[in-house]
Amino acid sequence: MADLTLLFPHRRRCLSCHAGLGRDGAPVYDGLYCSPHCAHVPVPPRRVADLPRECRAFHDGRWTPKRRYRCLEEIPRVISCDPSVETYRCSCCHHLHIGHSRLHSDERFRMFSDIGTDLGDLLVKLRGRATRKQVGAAAGIRPIRIAELERGVTGPHTWESLSRLLRVYHVRLGAGLPVADARTGDAPSLRRAS
Repeated sequence: MADLTLLFPHRRRCLSCHAGLGRDGAPVYDGLYCSPHCAHVPVPPRRVADLPRECRAFHDGRWTPKRRYRCLEEIPRVISCDPSVETYRCSCCHHLHIGHSRLHSDERFRMFSDIGTDLGDLLVKLRGRATRKQVGAAAGIRPIRIAELERGVTGPHTWESLSRLLRVYHVRLGAGLPVADARTGDAPSLRRAS
């Protein structure tokens, strides 16, 4: 029987087909397999919009795929030694990703362009390493409600759950109102520009 604790880069052959593993920068799935077929997992989506939240990040106003690492040794030491960085195995692409629990200075105030995705991104970042069960116990809501809020699912319970959750995270909601036109002093028009 094969030793399952031996992962790439120490493992040189695919556990399933015994082909070379990780040669010339080739992907390595779960540290054991050379292809999604060998790992018995679906092929990860190619479009960024189809990737789940755990496999993409919001940078410079757009979603981008997260960097994929084949093993812990590939993660730069500067990143892996940072206490606010967490390494996890993605259930979509079956590679390692890193996640930050700290907020950068430009993230202290967030404007949402799409409340469904942007709010979920904020809630995941605020939760950090805590489990949904731990946060739910502190907020007095069920963990499934936290998962729904993080995925952008709405329902009759959404606003009450969100207010309790934000209270636990010590976060307040705000609204950005449009500014009056400086030249005329008129309020901005609500009509769409054509």
